Amino acid sequence: MMIRQLLSLIGLAYCLSLLMAGCGGSKALKQKEALIENQKPVVVQRIGEDERPKWTAEKPYNEDEEGFHFTGGIMGGADYALTLRLAKSEAMKNLLESIQIKARGEFSSAIHGQNRSDGDLGRYVTDAVAWTLDNLRIGGIKQDRIYYEQVYDPMSNAFKFNSWVQVGIPRADYIKAKTDAAQRLLDKAIRQKDEEAKKKAMELLDALREEA
Repeated sequence: MMIRQLLSLIGLAYCLSLLMAGCGGSKALKQKEALIENQKPVVVQRIGEDERPKWTAEKPYNEDEEGFHFTGGIMGGADYALTLRLAKSEAMKNLLESIQIKARGEFSSAIHGQNRSDGDLGRYVTDAVAWTLDNLRIGGIKQDRIYYEQVYDPMSNAFKFNSWVQVGIPRADYIKAKTDAAQRLLDKAIRQKDEEAKKKAMELLDALREEA
């Protein structure tokens, strides 16, 4: 009987020790979580939206019925103006790279010919892409949206800046830029007396004018 009581007391003491250890572990975990939370950067100012907008998390390039949109973002900058410039530069880089790929594919598909070498074809495509980009730089690129936030970083005891910029090209402006480039292709083919290239350029012009 005494042994049973002793074993019961030992079991009870063990359970109490586990319970206390659990409480202590839970308290330590909460303290750790609170410490981590206190070390997170805190937004102190926003410009453009009351909350960070969804478009800042979108892919660098997206397309809709209105046109093409390109986003660039920089986080943790030390200077507001510099961070904003870098974000815009990133958006422009995304724009130029994406449009170059898109235009190259479209012109390659339109100008291809059975009797043309890849090098010969490439000259016309390269010129058409370059002219399209030049046309867009002159008047087709629009700044769509800006979002900026100033944050306080407890870890470094400093204020930092996050900036996002979205630039865009209206679909009509993109088609116009390609149409002007196709016209220059036609002029080049006529000067060089390249009948096949002339025919392809005229077909491309007709298609673009219908699309417009």
